[in-house]
Amino acid sequence: MEHLQVRHPYLHKILQLVSWERYKDALNEAEEWIRQDPDDAEALAWLAFVYRFLDMDKALHWSGEALARDPESELAWRTRLFVYYERQNWEPFKRTAEEMLRLFPEEGYIYRLKAQYLLLSKNVAEAKDLLLQAVALDHSAESYAVYSYAAALSGEYNASMEAERTALREEPENVQVLLYTGWAADQRSDYKQALERMSAAVRLDPDNKQTRDEYLETLQKSYWFYRILLLPNFLKRMKPWQILLLWVACWLLFRPLLFVFIVLYIASYWVSKWLVHVKVFGFRRAPRGGKG
Repeated sequence: MEHLQVRHPYLHKILQLVSWERYKDALNEAEEWIRQDPDDAEALAWLAFVYRFLDMDKALHWSGEALARDPESELAWRTRLFVYYERQNWEPFKRTAEEMLRLFPEEGYIYRLKAQYLLLSKNVAEAKDLLLQAVALDHSAESYAVYSYAAALSGEYNASMEAERTALREEPENVQVLLYTGWAADQRSDYKQALERMSAAVRLDPDNKQTRDEYLETLQKSYWFYRILLLPNFLKRMKPWQILLLWVACWLLFRPLLFVFIVLYIASYWVSKWLVHVKVFGFRRAPRGGKG
């Protein structure tokens, strides 16, 4: 107990500094902790946690050092899982997720992150099952937000809206919550709500490239002449080979009309994209960089 009381100031400072995005200062605290006890697995795990925001290679290295001393360090495993996910390094991500589900079956975020991977892979049904487990375990806003998106992808709009309301009530200023509920609203063709979510996300994290890109894409859909040519909702739920067969059939049966549709779609896409650029950036070039 006395040992934990000695550690507590480091933990408090690290968490506070990370919440302020003062990562280098948090790194100094973690390094000072390790100087006190170089073989402390918990200190090494927190060092890896901070490095996730600064240098992912070092985050993997120090989480490995922590696991060498404590193979069941949940924080070290968590850092590795998030690094693999953010890098889209899917094979080690999947192996790590499976091992973590064995070691820490009560941690909801593992189910949620695996579900997010499955959604990227278009495996919506399995993702939904995992998200229901995540919600039952942690009741977190992020789990509800991702479930809202998965439900919308499945056409379960009432369930999607209910989960969205819960997520936004719990954490209305969480960027990930705003992104996923924005995608859910977009999937339900509720472009006004989608734009509200993406606008809020980009205000909270204006330097993040993903939030900027999602905001601009959603803003583009606010132009009716582009939106009217978007794929109907039932097509969004079709598999790629089904869409290909539909296009072939349309090409054979309605070739002139299909050609006109393609021309109108391309024209509306670029006109709306140009209008969005002028509305946001004027006639200047869009800024580059920022964190992804």
